Amino acid sequence: MAARLLRIRVALLGGAFRGSFGRGLRTSILFVLLAALAVLAAALPVWLIDAPSERAIIDVCLGSIVLVAVFFVPFFANRGHLEPRQFAQFPARPGAVGAALLTTTVVSWPFFLLLVWLIALRVLRPEWAEPGWLAPVTLALVAVFAVTAARVTSALSKLLLGERYEGLMRTIGAVLLVAALPLAVFAIAATLGTDGLGAAADFADVLALTPFGAPFAALGAAADPAAGMLHLGILAAAIAVLLLVWSIVVNVSLSRVERPLEVGVARSGLGWFERLPARPAPAISARLLTYWARDPRYRVALFAIPIAPIVMLVAFWVAGAPLGPLALVPLPVILLLLGWSQHNDVAMDSTAIWEHVASGTRGGADRAGRLAPVLLLGVPLALIGSSITVTVAGDWRVLPAVIGMNLGVLLVASAVASVFSVLMPYPATRPGDSPFVQPQWSGSGSGLAQTLSMVVTLVLAVPPVWFSISAIVDVEFAGNVWALLFGASYGLLALALGVFVGGRIFDRSGPELIGVTQVYD
Repeated sequence: MAARLLRIRVALLGGAFRGSFGRGLRTSILFVLLAALAVLAAALPVWLIDAPSERAIIDVCLGSIVLVAVFFVPFFANRGHLEPRQFAQFPARPGAVGAALLTTTVVSWPFFLLLVWLIALRVLRPEWAEPGWLAPVTLALVAVFAVTAARVTSALSKLLLGERYEGLMRTIGAVLLVAALPLAVFAIAATLGTDGLGAAADFADVLALTPFGAPFAALGAAADPAAGMLHLGILAAAIAVLLLVWSIVVNVSLSRVERPLEVGVARSGLGWFERLPARPAPAISARLLTYWARDPRYRVALFAIPIAPIVMLVAFWVAGAPLGPLALVPLPVILLLLGWSQHNDVAMDSTAIWEHVASGTRGGADRAGRLAPVLLLGVPLALIGSSITVTVAGDWRVLPAVIGMNLGVLLVASAVASVFSVLMPYPATRPGDSPFVQPQWSGSGSGLAQTLSMVVTLVLAVPPVWFSISAIVDVEFAGNVWALLFGASYGLLALALGVFVGGRIFDRSGPELIGVTQVYD
């Protein structure tokens, strides 16, 4: 089994160069450039930092970033990967299939690039020479961990999500990558600054207790054998857990039959409907994403959202407020208004809401599907904007607390909007009308709904904002991490409750929602 897979792997390696001479040349240049980047990533800390103790801190941080990418990227981008399910028809035991897939993964271009990086690290780190066995053993364990982690996450993605959700996962992965790149660049630049190594050391101490940073912490702690063995033990335990998960995934994949895709369903040319699976919540998400891209009512609202924080910023600046604390104000306000803008989404979608009720769509699916535009836009905005905020504020150590505050505000506002859009809908601009034209309405529901939804949003957003401001005022690494975890967890819990409560209200008042929307539609 392993020999056959090895031949397939070698054929796949050569397939990248097949075709015209130009294609082969471009592929060769690409791999040479990627290998050069791997060597540069290993050499950059040596060029910039002379002290081995300070360089060890950077190695833990950068090495953790690489291993985190190896762990998570295959979950979102695994098209073309060999998976256990593809060998279900072969007369081979699950153990043989799993072992063959795992061992032959070393014959792949990503692994070769990882190997170039590890070899460059060993060559460019003379402080890792003693004891002589530590660096080879540790780097070999890093390679085993990387191969096992990539196989496990890729197979889990195929097993849990299947082909139906491939487009959705690629979209989510692209959004997270765009959001994470500015954070990574900013963190690296700030670490290499004057006062950055102190905070980086605290961060490295935390990463050293995870499988991602433990091997590099072991290499940096060669003078302390007990600490080095502890870190190697963490890495070895993680590899053992991944191998156990891999065996379970292989067995389940070879015994489980996935429901085939519907024949005759269009798979291309459908925009967001092509990227998201044919399920109620994803289909509603695709429609809402299309609305946000094409409907002028949504575009006008998006353009108007930044106006309020700009006016607030100018007012505070004219009043003489210092620029540093003032930089924390605009982004939470923008995210608050972005999430709150969905509080009347049922009325905005009045011509299609009857389809959800008539087709028996569950309220939870309706509520969850409508969150896609806000989250796909708001989460990257929160991450990227937080890095800009702390740049202006002048202290990157508060970045976790700022991210926690912004994510908490966004998720709380989205949760409240999920409830109020079905609890208190009021007239909105009809589809196709000018976004500046409002329908005639004799009641006072619009003002009451807007006021109540905003007040509830502000009250529920107090806890993450309070914890984050406390961590920003009293700058400590543990406090900032706690503020990040609390803000994200609190926001996710509020969002789950908002979807649940809004879904129950939708299920109970579906006909009434149709009646209300048809009054002014």
